[in-house]
Amino acid sequence: MAGRNRRRRRKRKGSFSFLYKLLMFFVICGAIVAAMAVFFKVDSIEVTGNSRYTPEEIADSGNIHVGDNMFLINKFKAAEAITQKLPYISSVRISRKLPDTLCIRVEENGALCAIEASGGDWLLSSTGKLVERAAAGEEATHITGLTPIDPEQGKALQVAPEQTAAKESLLLLLSALESRGTLRRCDSIDLSGSDEIVIRFDGRFDVLMPWDADFGYKLDCLLAVVDTKLEANEKGTIDLTRREVRFIPA
Repeated sequence: MAGRNRRRRRKRKGSFSFLYKLLMFFVICGAIVAAMAVFFKVDSIEVTGNSRYTPEEIADSGNIHVGDNMFLINKFKAAEAITQKLPYISSVRISRKLPDTLCIRVEENGALCAIEASGGDWLLSSTGKLVERAAAGEEATHITGLTPIDPEQGKALQVAPEQTAAKESLLLLLSALESRGTLRRCDSIDLSGSDEIVIRFDGRFDVLMPWDADFGYKLDCLLAVVDTKLEANEKGTIDLTRREVRFIPA
């Protein structure tokens, strides 16, 4: 009987020990949360990379304010909200600079294209984001051969399934053009042909580009010919569909 009582006491003691440890765990967690709330509040917000929007507009779009807890801000959700609400921003990176500064680094869309949709043209970024409706007479590379479906500001370009491959090729081409700073030299990009993409370049060349090309390499070949080998008054067609570059004077 005495042994049985001792076992019961040890069992009760073990139960109280577990509850005590569990209580201490929650007390410590509460203390950590309280310390974070007191000592890690946002005192300043640094915004860099912006030119079109003010720092206040960018922070407010991400629901970020002075006084927020730095570690309770959902950086990914805030970045997504900023890119959706501010269509000229293409990417956002948010970081913490202890003890009290939140840093927001944004990248804005560079050169824009104009793509025709029902109701008028839309401005399209090189990443495939519909920025806003194009104003009358807007100077931008004009894209034909793709039909946007339900275009909406701040959303990615959507096309019919049969045009998906053409859209993907367009985005690769735009990325290659943008990285070389040559998108503004393209008057138009025609995606309606089944054999090649036709680019109107510098207002005097029709450039034939194969659909399955290494666009970066082909553009380097194009620039080498246009900028170093052809005269300023020459016009015509530049065929990049073959291994060698072929210039056909107008």
